[in-house]
Amino acid sequence: MITIETLRNNAAKFAKEFVDSTYEMGDAQDFMRGLCAIFGLNHRRFVSFEKRVKKLGGKQGRIDGFIPSLLLVEMKSAGKDLDKA
Repeated sequence: MITIETLRNNAAKFAKEFVDSTYEMGDAQDFMRGLCAIFGLNHRRFVSFEKRVKKLGGKQGRIDGFIPSLLLVEMKSAGKDLDKA
């Protein structure tokens, strides 16, 4: 089992690594891999990248990362409208 101290250390490393990340297309998958690493999760086993979804209004879209029954991640590049996510 992972300790709270290990979680804190992993989270601090993750935060430092992504503090300057602003480009969604270039950073999304690395971000999800790093997020999983905080908790000791194997991203290959748990995460679906670029999962197709139906958006409100019926159009198709993609979400950046998805862990069924747990987490949905949609990122935007710096300066992009988050309401359009």
